[in-house]
Amino acid sequence: MRRKVLATALAAVMVLTLGACSSGEKKAETTASGTTAEAGAETTEKAAEETTDSKSSDEKGKLIGISVADQSNVFYVDILAGMEEAKQDGDEFVIMDAGFDAAKQMDDIEDMITQGVQVMLIDPVDSNAIKTSLDACNKAGIPIICYNSPVAADLAEQVDSTVATDNVMAGNLAGEAMAKGMGEKGKVALLTYNVAEVTADRANGFMDVLKKYPDIEIVEQQEIEPGTDTALPVAENILQAYPDLTGFFAINDPSALGIVAAAETAGMLDQLTIVGVDGSEEAKASIKEGKMYASAAQYPKEIGKISIETAYKVLNGETVEKDTKVDSGLIDASNAE
Repeated sequence: MRRKVLATALAAVMVLTLGACSSGEKKAETTASGTTAEAGAETTEKAAEETTDSKSSDEKGKLIGISVADQSNVFYVDILAGMEEAKQDGDEFVIMDAGFDAAKQMDDIEDMITQGVQVMLIDPVDSNAIKTSLDACNKAGIPIICYNSPVAADLAEQVDSTVATDNVMAGNLAGEAMAKGMGEKGKVALLTYNVAEVTADRANGFMDVLKKYPDIEIVEQQEIEPGTDTALPVAENILQAYPDLTGFFAINDPSALGIVAAAETAGMLDQLTIVGVDGSEEAKASIKEGKMYASAAQYPKEIGKISIETAYKVLNGETVEKDTKVDSGLIDASNAE
């Protein structure tokens, strides 16, 4: 295109040169003609540049914001790996780690809004406190996909879609495993985190199953911030308070591994049936060693993959499921590979 424009301009200059040898009237005509040719050349070149700019803008990748609850947990690393697999060429992720801090998560999301992300993926640290961030995204016209954990029920209409494990199912599986491991009798303690809907659902699903077993008694339930380091001292205190405890459940595997460490120190590992949720590689290793009894598995890569696919559908104006549940499965000594 540029080569044609230059040729046209050169022809105009040649006409002007020839016109200088003619009458004044003819010169005026030729000058006017020359001006038109030059203006046309500039217009054509400008149009070509604008077309190129427009094409570049159209081909520019999407900017996708991702708020992670706690990237130190391998579960979230696996979710991000699944997201990466589903990311389209040319698109970019802006990933921010809340470190299980609800206030930091709100600041992170505000920052990503300022950066101009086109869709926001959120794993809420606090299913109620996240409202401030939902309001900000709604005001900015940014679609929201929640992954791993839903928002509180009364905030669900502010979210386009949620992709998560069927956490009630995970709790049910953990409860059945606990009952089996304990021989359907004994005393159980729980480490929970009911601030988030996802972990509250697991705990409720677990306790619902144990109601079927009259000889199993829940003697203690304590709220913790999920993690091995946070679970360890709490588990130590519970084991000291209940030396006859025979079952211990935690809402995720890192917390369950904290229980394992406390039980080893207390010399109570052999009497305990310890069950977690995630199906992590660390939990599988512990199960194979005979320390943990079981873990209700999640499939984080699948959650990540479906979440990004859902985000693309929303950006393309397609209809998506309001809630997508990913099944859980049980990992025990029979399949901990």
